[in-house]
Amino acid sequence: MAAYAGRSPSDAIAAVPDFDVRELEHTSFAGAPLYMATNARGETRLIPMQGEPMTTIDAEAVMRVVRDTLGASNLAELRMMDQYDAYYRDRLRERPLPVIYARLNDAVGTRYYVDPGTASVVGQYNARGWVNRWLYNGLHSLDFPWLYNYRPLWDIVVITLMLGGTALCLTSLVMTYRVLARKAVTLVRARLRVPNEDLAVGS
Repeated sequence: MAAYAGRSPSDAIAAVPDFDVRELEHTSFAGAPLYMATNARGETRLIPMQGEPMTTIDAEAVMRVVRDTLGASNLAELRMMDQYDAYYRDRLRERPLPVIYARLNDAVGTRYYVDPGTASVVGQYNARGWVNRWLYNGLHSLDFPWLYNYRPLWDIVVITLMLGGTALCLTSLVMTYRVLARKAVTLVRARLRVPNEDLAVGS
């Protein structure tokens, strides 16, 4: 905590007077201590110990730190990404873009998504999560990029499937009603025939 002695939390908040700070975190970038302030809308400001607050960190500097941290020999791919992909996704399009995409050349294909604005990891995936990604999220929520990237296609498919499910339920209810009604009529007729047969035997 001694690294943050150059600027107290109250001074950090005072440095962004019109930002309506709701949360203040201790963070750092490239070894330099920073405060990260977040407002009610989820927007962030980075406040160094000295100097003016920043809305973002230089993307090239963040990529350089990512390369140094992960090791150039361990990186299969490092680039900026300005669209969601199959693993970094958000149908509401609220997750930060652009992000830095870093894929390792390890056995499980680990990939990281780093927000250059805050230099923080905002997504991570590897092959061990394949089943959960495609069989649960994919099939359960129809969470496929070729659907939710082209809305209202996703909405049309979901509504169509919901209408189909509703129609199937209604059809099942109608068929069940008909079977039960037929059995009820048969039972009533059987009960009405029993007294008449008793009378015939008695006479």
